[in-house]
Amino acid sequence: MVHITVVPASNRTGEATIRSLLADPSKPSVKGVYRNLSKVLAEFASNDRFEAVQGTVDDASTLDFSGSDAILNITPMTVDEVDLFQHALTQSNNVKAAAQKAGVKRLVLLSSVGAQYDSGTGEVITNHAAEVSLKDAAPEVVFVRCHYFVENWATALETINAGFFYSTITPLDFATPMIAVKDIGETLAGELVAVGNPLSSTPYIFELHGPVSTSLDVKKAFEEVLGREIEVRAVPTEGLLDFYNAVFPPHVAKSYVEMTESFLPGGIMFENPNPTGEIRHGKTGMVEVFRQWFGA
Repeated sequence: MVHITVVPASNRTGEATIRSLLADPSKPSVKGVYRNLSKVLAEFASNDRFEAVQGTVDDASTLDFSGSDAILNITPMTVDEVDLFQHALTQSNNVKAAAQKAGVKRLVLLSSVGAQYDSGTGEVITNHAAEVSLKDAAPEVVFVRCHYFVENWATALETINAGFFYSTITPLDFATPMIAVKDIGETLAGELVAVGNPLSSTPYIFELHGPVSTSLDVKKAFEEVLGREIEVRAVPTEGLLDFYNAVFPPHVAKSYVEMTESFLPGGIMFENPNPTGEIRHGKTGMVEVFRQWFGA
């Protein structure tokens, strides 16, 4: 039996990966590392192949990967006023030390498009830091650089009942790949259970894209699910800082502005895409995700 650890396990991608692992025909055992054990889902706790342990990537002494063949690392978001790169580097170094101490064979990192850049990408710099640290954390290392999450549109739930939602992806007909968390979880799980299979290079890096869509496609998807007209209100680039300041502390808002601008026309990923090479594709569309939100 393959033994897999997910750290941290309480975020949506961690949960999606655990769900896929527990459904995998190879029947791996799965350990989830949680800062707060109250976050463990009942569906996982009731499975005899799942174990929840307390720990945090902020404290290396709490990380014990003994017996793990493979680990999934997800760099957590922070709202603390810290140097994003150094903070993520410290967290990743903690994971690396624990992985090497335990003799883990494969490390899979949930990363992001743009992680190859050392500046100009805002919050994505945390993924760059993780890649810098973890590139040699195990004999087999896989970086999965995901594009824009479909689930990011959950912010629309705050205003959708009033008949509109905001979009920071402008112009509204600007198309970008949008990947569903379900597909991310399935992809990460597939890379984890493949531990021991030779990689053509290490770290092995690929991008994960979903269907190419625009903000207008998002509008159509909401309208299809809800059966009524929905307005999409564009947040222009010059209005991004005010928009994010209403949601995050100022230092976080600035990093989100830079991250958003980085993949829009004029941004570093748009003007100098420097593609990873291999691109894999998820199949889950927005309508399927939105239907789950509304029970439609």
